[in-house]
Amino acid sequence: MMAQYLALKAEAEDCLLFYRMGDFFELFFDDARIASAALDIALTARGEHDGLPIPMCGVPVHAMEGYLARLIKAGHRVAIANQTETPEQARARAGSKALVARAIVRVVTAGTLTEETLLDSRSANWCAAIGEAGGQVAIACADISTGIFQIIETDASRADAEIARLSPAETIASEASDFAELATELRPRIDFDSGTGEARLKRLFQVATLDGFGQFSRAALAAAGGLVAYLDHTAKGALPFLQPPRLTRTEAAMAIDAATRESLELCQTASGARKGSLLDAVDRTVTGAGARLLGTDVAAPLMDRAAVGARLDLVQRFHDDPGLRESVRGNLRALPDIGRALGRLAAGRGSPRDLGQLRDGLDGAWRLGERLGAIAEAPVLIAQLAPRLRGHGALIDLLARALVPEPPIDADKGGYIAEGYDAALDDLRDAGAGGRRAIAALEADYRARTGIGALKIKHNGVLGYHI
Repeated sequence: MMAQYLALKAEAEDCLLFYRMGDFFELFFDDARIASAALDIALTARGEHDGLPIPMCGVPVHAMEGYLARLIKAGHRVAIANQTETPEQARARAGSKALVARAIVRVVTAGTLTEETLLDSRSANWCAAIGEAGGQVAIACADISTGIFQIIETDASRADAEIARLSPAETIASEASDFAELATELRPRIDFDSGTGEARLKRLFQVATLDGFGQFSRAALAAAGGLVAYLDHTAKGALPFLQPPRLTRTEAAMAIDAATRESLELCQTASGARKGSLLDAVDRTVTGAGARLLGTDVAAPLMDRAAVGARLDLVQRFHDDPGLRESVRGNLRALPDIGRALGRLAAGRGSPRDLGQLRDGLDGAWRLGERLGAIAEAPVLIAQLAPRLRGHGALIDLLARALVPEPPIDADKGGYIAEGYDAALDDLRDAGAGGRRAIAALEADYRARTGIGALKIKHNGVLGYHI
């Protein structure tokens, strides 16, 4: 077992390794010392290595997310080594003493989070990569919790200002980059080759050409390729959902360097807190997605007069019509965070509750689109948005029929498929309920016969049913 652990630890490089053993993730050696101090959990020992006790600590699988959040906040990266077969499969493969196969299935880092409990619902969680080619510079950034993927073409003098604007959770650069000091993680130079990046994007989006997404510079392809390579590395081949990249140029927004941004306290104070900033003072949004969008807009003041005018027309309309304003806010308030729910589902980390949020979010968006579409002489931004909100009717209907009104978080416990959706499932449920009723009746009969009021019939995997 320890040989398997050491091989996985070598693969995990500088990450703390969560090694799955039954209902716990265990950590050993220096990882155990670091985690026990960071998490304030007991440090014990298991066996020996080179004649010395092996330090060990562990966290329960069911509570892993809480511990991960604390480790990520403390600046650590965590590799998750999970069991890739059951004990029965291991014994069938290699006999009674076979070791269950394990593999690193994911590397959890600050910029690659999707779990609801690990994220701030009101802030974007950017992972950024800096690319350089032919004297040009570009920054690719993605929030994999929502799938948003942007490429910003800039120049060397503005790169630090763009990174300050994004305030990414992680910044990736080539180990040979001129911007290595801006990076939190350096990756192999080959990951930032523009030709490799172009091929990587074509594979990701399954297209023969990228022309439909825009005209990308070599630096843009280098940055996007480096970012996708890093996301693929952390996801161990199971790339998260990404929307097609949206190309922007820095001329569209005001360039504000890091020092000026800190002095202005646009999105956070000098101490790094959101509270007390300009964003905190003006934020009256009623959804997490709205708060994230507002933060993005405040961080990047527009330079285009027409775009500013279109926004002001929208503000004027809602200012002049309090009834419309409150009606739309009511519609928005009822919407779940559909972007992040979809991100978890696309990453294979979703739950039945996320499916319920997708159902409710699409239905709520449809209703909002109907409300906005009924506005007479609507501002141009509303006229553009309203039709895009009314769609996916077949999917809404399917999810409404298939799911219970309040799906649970845990899929393993079942109970999230609505009665009447699948006849075979309904039959199995009836049979299970009938079996439970029969056991309860038998238990009551035995209590009456024996006079033992505390008598119970229980079940486990070894003994089966027993008294």
